[in-house]
Amino acid sequence: MTGFRNLLRRMGAIKPEFQAEIAPEHPFVAIGDIHGRDDLLGNLLKQLEEQVPNLPLVFAGDYVDRGPDSAKVLARLMALSESPLKSITCLMGNHETILLDFLDHPESMARQWLRNGGVATLESFGVSVPDDSASPKAARLMRDQLVETMGTQMIAWLRSRPLVWQSGNVAATHAGADPKCPIEPRRGHGLLWGHPDFLKTPRKDGLWIVHGHFIVDAPCAEQGRISIDTGAYRTGRLTAAIVEPGNVTFLTCE
Repeated sequence: MTGFRNLLRRMGAIKPEFQAEIAPEHPFVAIGDIHGRDDLLGNLLKQLEEQVPNLPLVFAGDYVDRGPDSAKVLARLMALSESPLKSITCLMGNHETILLDFLDHPESMARQWLRNGGVATLESFGVSVPDDSASPKAARLMRDQLVETMGTQMIAWLRSRPLVWQSGNVAATHAGADPKCPIEPRRGHGLLWGHPDFLKTPRKDGLWIVHGHFIVDAPCAEQGRISIDTGAYRTGRLTAAIVEPGNVTFLTCE
């Protein structure tokens, strides 16, 4: 039955479930999950500067963990966001959330963070990971060393990252949202970790969601979702979406 419905849809007998035109108030660029790949980020920003130099940039979160240069990525994004010359928004991702939870609760969060790429982040800041890294004493030591190396300014900047950015009928979040609920800037609705209905249920309010978190083989814009996480740390491909009224184009740097 599904195949028959798909055939009918291609023939135009069944209209797509989501039909709203992409209509941001102004063109902008959204950039997918970086995960410590500062090399790819630098190359992508250079290409964007050449092709669309004046557009606002929105980063979809997950700047740290897994890749080798989380410290450089955070320093670059922090400097960019504080520049008065360009509109820069850096959203919160679930990996930033885990890092901050580790800073607040090292004894209980060390194991989860290290298992999800935190080792690479610690090493990028020059913090070594001992063999007994999950022990309370080692966890507190790693936290203290990381706080000293990151500095209070960077930690405060990381804590202040927003969950949502919106222009017209296009909203950017890290992991999408509950398609049945209005977008609300709070830790819920799947904004950080994804919602089980997000990838299978189109929204009914005409709101397009540009997001990362879910790795895709190729970026795409369909059924109200603009997916831009091409797995930079694993595939060596970092993607940006250039979103304009009525159109989305993708730029991928390798």
